[in-house]
Amino acid sequence: MYIATKDDELNGTKVKQCTEDLFEGDSKKDFNLSYWINPDRGELFFASKVVLLEGATEKTVFPLLAKELDIFRYEYTLIDCGSKDNIPLYVKLMNKFSIPYVAVYDRDHQAHKGVDAIASADRSTQKIVDEIDNNLGSSVVLENDIEEELGLPNGGSSKPYVALSHITAEGFSVTPQMAQKIREVYDAEA
Repeated sequence: MYIATKDDELNGTKVKQCTEDLFEGDSKKDFNLSYWINPDRGELFFASKVVLLEGATEKTVFPLLAKELDIFRYEYTLIDCGSKDNIPLYVKLMNKFSIPYVAVYDRDHQAHKGVDAIASADRSTQKIVDEIDNNLGSSVVLENDIEEELGLPNGGSSKPYVALSHITAEGFSVTPQMAQKIREVYDAEA
C-alpha cells in the first residue's frame, strides 16, 4: 500500500509505503482495525499529524479548546479510536506508515475504582506506551478521564453533548493543567 501526499512546492510529492505485513496474523483485533478505517478515520493517511483519542467526547472537546487557545491546526486529524484498548492498533498503523501522531488517553485511576480496575487500566496504558515509536509519536495522559479534567459529572449517555455544553457555557475557562495538555497535543509552546 502506498500513500502519496503533496509535501510542498519545493519538495513536490512525498510517497510513503508500508513494506511489511500490515496486519500480523489473523487476530480479531487486526480485522477490526481494517473494518474501523472508514472515510472519517481514513483522513489519518493524509494528515500532517494524527491525534489518537479514546472517544467521541475528546474528539468533540479538543478542537474547540484548541481554537479557544488559538492553537488549532487544520492539518491535524483527530481520530476517535473507540476506546483506550484500540489505541495501540492505531499506533502500530501510524508507525508502519511513518505518520506522526500523539496518543491521548485516560490514566483511569479514579477514586471509586478498585485495585483490579486500576491494574487493568495500567495494563491498557502499558500496551500504548510499548507501541509508541518516540521518533514518530508521543502521548498525553489525562488525569483519570476527560470528565474529571473538565469538571464534569461522570457517566451519562450523552457525554459528548454534556461536555460540549459545559465548555461553551458562559463563564467556562480552561484550567491551566488542561490548557497545557491541549498545547502538547497541538505542538504549541507549553
